[in-house]
Amino acid sequence: MKFSWEFNLMKGKNPQHTAAFLNGYDERNFESEEIAARESGQNSVDAGRDIDQKTTELVFQEISLNKEKKDEFLKLINFDLSMRPRVNDFGNEKIEFKKSLDSVFGDDDMKLLLIRDYGTCGLGGNWQEYEREDHFGRLVLALNLDDKARGDSNSGGSFGLGKTAYAKSSQVNTVFYHSVFKGTERSNGANRRLMGTGIYPSHNHENKKYGGFAYIGESIGENEVKPFENKAAEDLWDQINSLCSTDISRKSNKYGTDILILMSSLNLGKIRESIENYYFPAILQKKLTVRFIDNSGEQFFPNIRDREDLDQFVRLYEQAVNGKEIKEKELQVEGLRRYKNKRLGEFAIQRAEPDEEKSKRNNCLAIMRGTGMVINYLKVGGDQYESAVGVFIADKDIYEYLIPSENAAHSEWAENSSRLFGDFGDLGKDIVKKVNSNIKTRFRNFQKDLQPEVSYQRGDSGLLSKLLAQSLKGQKSSGKLPPEKKFNNPIALSLTKQARDEDVSKWRLKVATNEFTPESGSFDLQLLPSISLVGDSKKVPIKHMGFDITGDIEILNDAKPIIDIDYHYGDSIELFISFPNPGRLNYVVECKCIAQGEVLDV
Repeated sequence: MKFSWEFNLMKGKNPQHTAAFLNGYDERNFESEEIAARESGQNSVDAGRDIDQKTTELVFQEISLNKEKKDEFLKLINFDLSMRPRVNDFGNEKIEFKKSLDSVFGDDDMKLLLIRDYGTCGLGGNWQEYEREDHFGRLVLALNLDDKARGDSNSGGSFGLGKTAYAKSSQVNTVFYHSVFKGTERSNGANRRLMGTGIYPSHNHENKKYGGFAYIGESIGENEVKPFENKAAEDLWDQINSLCSTDISRKSNKYGTDILILMSSLNLGKIRESIENYYFPAILQKKLTVRFIDNSGEQFFPNIRDREDLDQFVRLYEQAVNGKEIKEKELQVEGLRRYKNKRLGEFAIQRAEPDEEKSKRNNCLAIMRGTGMVINYLKVGGDQYESAVGVFIADKDIYEYLIPSENAAHSEWAENSSRLFGDFGDLGKDIVKKVNSNIKTRFRNFQKDLQPEVSYQRGDSGLLSKLLAQSLKGQKSSGKLPPEKKFNNPIALSLTKQARDEDVSKWRLKVATNEFTPESGSFDLQLLPSISLVGDSKKVPIKHMGFDITGDIEILNDAKPIIDIDYHYGDSIELFISFPNPGRLNYVVECKCIAQGEVLDV
């Protein structure tokens, strides 16, 4: 028994094609591994919610097929006969996809990624229908359904576009779905299914226009297939299992789903990191366990508490769940005030520890709504303030408003969502808007309270004016002359403010030759720009604010940049230093210079 292929023809009214789906999943700057981890975790937790077994198990497993086994596998699934004739039909604009197809037909090994879950309901129901209980049809055959979450306040998804993440994680956009589930009247007694799908570029083949969707299963007519079921599905999955170097069989009483991604482009280590980042709540609640198995058979697990750039979020989450109110200068835990008689949720925020401060989650708030997944790490803090991190756990009172406000990637709560307005009108918009504004305001106010106590007078008697005057006189703040130098500055350096408003402050730094620059050879020159906050009587270095340097040298978003230059006579270097959101505070840029180990007085 072999697989047959069905390619969708573009004809008639409203023809279907894949371009919208391949480009339609709103990734919101997530990496491929993040998308695969988020979708797999979400699907598994949703599928395990109504099962008596309390914990859902999720497994990511690498598999490699050598040339001989790969050829047997491709023959089994009829990939060669179905796809090789179409290679040149995809056009030069799909050159990378064509290269991947050539690789499949070449001598290279094939890398597979198997994503499995246990303790879930599996893909039962009527495979030709798309009601809530028709799990196979909804996951494998349907796209862009808009009702998954309706009526279920804990559901993770709602668009049905997540499955495209699996296809896009395959270099040849091909995925197989195998599932074991309880046979019911709605499934016509079936308790196991196996089917493959392809989401390929639309193309012309033999004078026919194809939309790019492909289905790989049991033939039921010309260019029409259905999923293999029961014994046929088990036998074919066993044949696939026999080609693998590890056992991937599934017993009939082990309900769940296997998703086999051909020519996976995903990195297992990055998937683990993504699971830790986005599913630590579900893992801590024991709703989800996760294992990773590499190509050598070695197993490893999430390492949440030992992640130094994540452990602070974990502790804040536990404090928010605990609900005990804490109001300290560097740590606050409390519930948001009710709005329209709805509880909004719990909020926990703290000054960022060094590892979190250095990570991309600095000044971010981990937001979640009870699914066990972190919806996203929202950048709500301002880089002009002291660094902080936090979590917000939405209350179940507002789940019904948050779910339709989410985009396809489930990465934000948008008060202007048309779905939200369609379901709840102005009430839904007002509640989501209130949540977003509250968490942002709370975070910013907390950051401001962390600022050093410095007054910000702009008068002539202020410290800023004194510093500028002293810089012109070449004197220290004490009024005494600086100690006599034993060397002359070998460069000319100027640092001037170019532009300033509440959104950005921009400074110009220029290095040039002077009369003391050596005319032969070169010397090591190091520039160390920094930012300080100036008040009437204090100058406070700002250690946490990242700023950008552009011009002849580019350094982006670094709080402590070091610029190393091999300087030659006649070199002219112009740099522009900028940082966002200065507001009305007195920030000044300074630059320490070191030439051949000597600190220059510039």
